[in-house]
Amino acid sequence: MTSQSIIARPYAEAAFSVAKQDNSIEEWSTDLQKIKAVCADQKITNLLLNPDLSYSDKTEIFMDLFKGEISDKAASFIKVCGDNKRLKNLPEIINFFNELALESLNKKNVHVSSPFQLEEKQIKKITSALEKRLDSEVVIDFDIDKSLIGGLKIAYEDQVLDMSIKRKLDLLQTQLRN
Repeated sequence: MTSQSIIARPYAEAAFSVAKQDNSIEEWSTDLQKIKAVCADQKITNLLLNPDLSYSDKTEIFMDLFKGEISDKAASFIKVCGDNKRLKNLPEIINFFNELALESLNKKNVHVSSPFQLEEKQIKKITSALEKRLDSEVVIDFDIDKSLIGGLKIAYEDQVLDMSIKRKLDLLQTQLRN
């Protein structure tokens, strides 16, 4: 486990515990996704890493971005993270929270890469096969990776199924060298 994970996990577990007690996991997930989207902006990253601003100023500016957009508890969570100088860890905290939320709902997060946009029929077939294999509902995040040439690359938990043509060509190249 990385040092970032060691820092992020307790915050995610605390937020998840509150969300579970309040029966508001879905609301928290929505709020945290908004926060994560804002954290992906380079200007926000620069703000959070700016040594000229105090952490209380960073926290205040960051919280102002979400006034009226997120629940009071999520806003309090941001304040706690800011007070403890953990705003820069929010994306990883949110990732851990999402893992806990999916697990509690018996869902698995799966990342699928394809060299082209998949048709709805293909997506349904992949989803069905993965749900059968994992024995739970899956939430699939699709992306396009032209370097795969053909086939798919599927990642979930600590597993990667690389069924791409690129991988097959790389294996063939390795065999030819040996």
